[in-house]
Amino acid sequence: MKKIATVMTAGLLVVCLAASSVMAGGYQLNLLGQRQIAMGHTGMGMPLDVATIGMNPGGLAALDHTGILLGSNATFISTVYRAPAPSSYTAATDSDLRTPFGIYAGFDTPVSNLRAGLGVYTPYGNSLRWEEGWKYRFMLREISLTAIFIQPTLSYNINDRIGIGAGFIFAYGAVNLQRDLPVTDQDGEFGLVELDGTTTAMGFNVGVYGKVNDMISLGVAYRSQVDMSVEGGDADFNVPVSLTPNFPPGNKFDATLPLPAVLSIGLGIKPTDNIRLNLDANLTFWSAYESLKFDFETETAAVQSFDDPRNFNDRWIFRIGTEVDATDWLQIRLGSYYDPSPVDEGYITPETPDVDRIGISGGFGVEITPRLGLNASLLVVTSSLREQSEQSAIDAGTIGKVPVGEFRTLAFIPGVSLQYTF
Repeated sequence: MKKIATVMTAGLLVVCLAASSVMAGGYQLNLLGQRQIAMGHTGMGMPLDVATIGMNPGGLAALDHTGILLGSNATFISTVYRAPAPSSYTAATDSDLRTPFGIYAGFDTPVSNLRAGLGVYTPYGNSLRWEEGWKYRFMLREISLTAIFIQPTLSYNINDRIGIGAGFIFAYGAVNLQRDLPVTDQDGEFGLVELDGTTTAMGFNVGVYGKVNDMISLGVAYRSQVDMSVEGGDADFNVPVSLTPNFPPGNKFDATLPLPAVLSIGLGIKPTDNIRLNLDANLTFWSAYESLKFDFETETAAVQSFDDPRNFNDRWIFRIGTEVDATDWLQIRLGSYYDPSPVDEGYITPETPDVDRIGISGGFGVEITPRLGLNASLLVVTSSLREQSEQSAIDAGTIGKVPVGEFRTLAFIPGVSLQYTF
C-alpha cells in the first residue's frame, strides 16, 4: 500500500497543470491573433487590429478602425519520449485536435479619444494523451485543460502620440485528468483515476502605446498573475471493490495553479508605407510557480495531501515579425521567435515535457471587401532534444515522480480569422 501511495502522490501532481503547450514555454499558450501569429506573435509596439485588446490594450484607441474579429487555430502536436540507452523504448502522444480561439470587438464611445473593447480569448490550454500502455502511465495517461479569459477594456488617446488602456480579466478554467493506478482486477485490468475541476479567478491587463514619429512606435504591456484555485474538485476512482476503502468514492480535492504575470515590450518600425517590422520581448514571471500543494478532503493510506516543489524560472521570449503589402488587397507576413524552457532538469513531468522552442510563422491577409478581411497563419514549432537524467531527478528530490529519458516536440498550428471593420 505504501508503494501505491507513493505513485498516487507522484501522479496527482499534474491535476491542476495545463497540458504541455508547444506554443510557449511551461503551460502558456500564445495564439491571440492571426495577423500577430503570422508575424512571430508580435504587435506590442504596433497595434495591428482589435486583437491588440489581448496583447496591448493601450493600442486600441490608436487604431484607425473599430470592428469585430473572430479567429481560431487548430493544433497538431506530437511529443516523443525515448528511454535512456541501452533501452530502445519510445512512446508518443496521440492528442485530440484542439481549437483555441479569440473574439475581439472595439467600439467608439461618446467620449472623445476613448474606445471600449471586449476580448474573449484562450491564453492557456491544450490537451495531451500518451499512447496506450506507455511506461509512465501511472504518472499521466491523459490531461485536458481549458482556460478562457473575458476582458472588457477601455483605451484612451492622451494625444496624437500616446495611448493608454486597461482591461479587467475574468478567467474561467476547467481541467480533466486520467491516469492508471497500479492495482488490477480479476481480469488483470489496471485501475483508473479521473479528476475534474473547474474554477474562476480575476486579473487585469494594462498597456501603453507611444508613437515616436511616423516611422517608430513603442509599446509596453503588463498582464497580471491569475491564480486558478480549484476547490472541491471531483476525484473518481475505478478500482476493484476490495480496494474502495483506500480509494473512497466521492472524494474531493483543492489545488492552485498560478497563471504567471507577463511583461511585454515592443518596437514597431515602418520604413516605408508598405513595410512593417516588429520586435517584441516577453518576460514571463514563471518563478511564481514554486510548488504545487494538493489537499484531499478524505485522506487514506493511498490518497494523501502533499506539497511538491516545482521551482520554475522567469524567462524572456524574443520575437521578430514583418508584414509587406504585396498589393492593395494582399499582405504577406513572416515571423520567428525563441522561447527557452522555464523548467529545470529534474522537474520535467509527463504533462509538461518542456523543451526550448523555436517558432517559425507565416501567413497572409486578404481584403475581401473594403470592410471585410480574412487573415490566415501557420505556426511551426520545433524543439531541441531535452534530456532528464536519473541523477538530475535525484538532485531535485523528484526521483520516482518524474520520467527519466529524452523528449522532443513538434507542432503545426494553422489558423484563420475574419474581421469586419466599422
